[in-house]
Amino acid sequence: MRYRRFGRTELAMPVFSCGGMRYQHKWQDVDPNDIPRANQENLEATIHRALDLGVNHIETARGYGTSEMQLGRILPKLPRDNSRNNGSHPRSH
Repeated sequence: MRYRRFGRTELAMPVFSCGGMRYQHKWQDVDPNDIPRANQENLEATIHRALDLGVNHIETARGYGTSEMQLGRILPKLPRDNSRNNGSHPRSH
């Protein structure tokens, strides 16, 4: 994997990220128990494969449906020094 410096930091970011828009179960909020096991297993396999390839930037956003909730199940199991996570939160004005 090729890496580049992130902005003015010394943080090395991969040139590719693992985008969470397409591996979520649904676009709408659902009860966590309604996420099929096969879907969660696919998401986890995707994350593990990305990490195996050196992609350690996992991108998600609140607008990606169940993506954040599903990532929340696997991220605590991953080494913290090896991954970069990016999510956005809606602002209330």
